[in-house]
Amino acid sequence: MATVITVHGTFAKPTEPDPDGGVVEPQWWETQSAFEHDLRELVEARDGRLDVKAFVWPGDNSEVERRRAGAELANILRGLEARSEPYCIIGHSHGGSIVSFALLESAARRKTLPNLKRWITVGTPFINLRKELWLLTRLSLVRKVVFVASMMLLMMLLIYQGATIFTGDRMLFGGLFPRVQYWTIAFMSMPAIAVYFLFSYLDRRAMLDHRRGVMRRARENFAARWRALSHPDDEAIQGLALLPDARLTFFDKSFAVSTITLISVVALPLIYLAALFSPPTIVGLSNWLYTNVYAVNLTSEVEADMKALRDDLAAIRRSRAVEKSAAGAEGAGQPAQDRSEMWRQYRQKRKSLAAKYSNFSDIERAMRFRQRFLEKDGQPCEGGIICGAGHDLTYNSGLLLHLVTDELSWVLGADDVRGASYHRLIWSLAVPLVVTPIIFGLIALLLMATIHALASIISGVSSKFLNGITNSEVKRAGFGNDTEGEVVLGAADRPSWLDRSQPRLSAPIADLVTNYSNAAASQSIAKFRQAIGQIRFAVPPHTADTAISTYFTWKELVHASYFDVPEFRKLIAQVISRADGFTPSERFLADPDYQKTAEWLAAIEQSPGTAELPSDHDPTPKDARAVAAVVTSTVKAQP
Repeated sequence: MATVITVHGTFAKPTEPDPDGGVVEPQWWETQSAFEHDLRELVEARDGRLDVKAFVWPGDNSEVERRRAGAELANILRGLEARSEPYCIIGHSHGGSIVSFALLESAARRKTLPNLKRWITVGTPFINLRKELWLLTRLSLVRKVVFVASMMLLMMLLIYQGATIFTGDRMLFGGLFPRVQYWTIAFMSMPAIAVYFLFSYLDRRAMLDHRRGVMRRARENFAARWRALSHPDDEAIQGLALLPDARLTFFDKSFAVSTITLISVVALPLIYLAALFSPPTIVGLSNWLYTNVYAVNLTSEVEADMKALRDDLAAIRRSRAVEKSAAGAEGAGQPAQDRSEMWRQYRQKRKSLAAKYSNFSDIERAMRFRQRFLEKDGQPCEGGIICGAGHDLTYNSGLLLHLVTDELSWVLGADDVRGASYHRLIWSLAVPLVVTPIIFGLIALLLMATIHALASIISGVSSKFLNGITNSEVKRAGFGNDTEGEVVLGAADRPSWLDRSQPRLSAPIADLVTNYSNAAASQSIAKFRQAIGQIRFAVPPHTADTAISTYFTWKELVHASYFDVPEFRKLIAQVISRADGFTPSERFLADPDYQKTAEWLAAIEQSPGTAELPSDHDPTPKDARAVAAVVTSTVKAQP
């Protein structure tokens, strides 16, 4: 048994029955079509029967859809390989692009597909794309938002550190234990690092046509089995190749949605910076925290006890500094056991105060907050508000960082952690490390949804007042480029992973296709002329797309006429019959066109090909019409 897989192109949909009961001719790739009939008559399988299968995909002019279809086709090919059946693939238009993606997918999995005997592309314009340089620009909108949100905690810490260094103010965090800040930086870098490597991995897996190893394996394994059959004046190839230089416009109702919604990527940092440089916001936040969150009765006795406790801790730190200094100068210092005794006394005194004051933790937090943000050098700041009155970047950034670290860890149970003091320190670092990025991510996604809704309204209203279309949009529509992080360079008559194009169809067969499309165009123009007086009064009124679809078909184009020409169908049969596992039938051998098609194919196979691209030549009037046909395809909904 041998199999031929047919892959249709863009806009092709399964043929629907005529509601009036008339006979509807199947499309070339469908069952019982003229192409399938000729293929079964002209080609036989060397072992068993010939099976013709259609691979059906949505047919949207979408690069994402084509890649998704390519992955599905690759799964089918692996099934044929498992059965060791010889097979060929025929892809028309962007169906050939799907075949190319399927082969790239196979190359990525290191599958050589030994049973694939030929893959044939008919009039396929292969889209060439350039990958954006930076990872952030290649991510989808949701991933952009998550990526930036994952860096918020680290950004806040770095701004605080930079503000401290720039202003020369005292450290608000880690003043007594400087090493804590290094561990804090390390911990708060982990979410951003983890998200970066995850998205880098996913990005690399998705962009197969930008991976040199995959492209090299595809070229080595599949280039020799490729046969390209394209007309010299194929409108899709020539039009898309020259489209980047076309000065056209296109506009749709949602033209500005994606652009406006990009604000959501930086919305969260902007909100933070707005709060950071807003004195009223900072003063109001600090006052609210001190009067509501840290609302405790700090009597003179309480303050005296807490001051004595803090003085003891400072004395221990000074004794350690003196010990180091003495050890460096004289080789000896204060005995370690003396300092151990000081620590024991400090802990005992702390326990006594905790027993004396039932709200000792709240008192400690309130005094720490006051000493950090409301006092400077032991004296209350001016006005009894946060130092700098909201104009000091160190205190502003410190307050916001305190809110999402110390305060958040306390709300989530830092006070309930028992054991050694470092247990509480680990909790205080671990909670912001896990919870804060999640909260930022949820807020960022909510902002994204809100901004997207507003952008839809703004774009919809604006579209009513605009009658033009941007040049970049027409390129996106023509190429079907809806991928993230890739820019269209143009189109070619070969896949991006091959370095040489095969020659176009020779004049005898090319003229047959041209004559057929010209005849179809003459019939359509005649029909249009007869009906032109009725268009104005049609019910419902015609729009641009319905007028075209009613009075014209794709058959006016060379690009859509290949399979309607019997001699071209025989040429494809000639290509397949020469592949291993296939053979020409007796009827084909006796057909007068057998020798002709053999000569046409020999002209292609014996040519070394060319490294030139269609866009390397100066455009001709035919190329201008090809560009117009491509633009028309972005208006016409269906063929």
